[in-house]
Amino acid sequence: MAATPRTYTYTWTQTRLETIQDQYRYFMMYGGIAPKYIDKVTYAVGEKAIETVGLYAYEPSGLRVIEAQLTVDWKLSAELSLTIPTLKGGLSGWDDRTAPEVKVAGRRFQEAAERLQLKINYWIRFVQAILDDDDEHERWKEQLGLGGTVPAWKEAPQTMTDALLDLPEASVSILRPGES
Repeated sequence: MAATPRTYTYTWTQTRLETIQDQYRYFMMYGGIAPKYIDKVTYAVGEKAIETVGLYAYEPSGLRVIEAQLTVDWKLSAELSLTIPTLKGGLSGWDDRTAPEVKVAGRRFQEAAERLQLKINYWIRFVQAILDDDDEHERWKEQLGLGGTVPAWKEAPQTMTDALLDLPEASVSILRPGES
């Protein structure tokens, strides 16, 4: 008896917040950041403490050459959560739970850094409420193991930004030197 062909599908349902956390996790993973840092940042995103994560690549001179950013608008996310609190799997173009824009930005950043033999690091921008409270800001910096400064740009960058099609409260940006 011949085997009957079978098709399997995989779907998922999760909250908007969980989906946003996943985007930061995958963005940093595709960008070449170590898992121990990704877990801390993803936790802080889940606490809505972080607005933006920037991945940057820099030369031995210490100057920044390319950068990718993932940003979430928490106010818009809260508004959207009132009408669409969960997202279901099978979104067009998504790879498992990764928005295509996040996957492309993270991978392109990491590939460019490898090709140019640059070192990679990341920075975060806290939400304004944390920035306005010195004690809270210091607590989060300590909890995430943050310190230092982001290097200056080698050349003034140009920015290209795309909203995530199925998650409009989030956007990815690529910054790289451009013609003036």
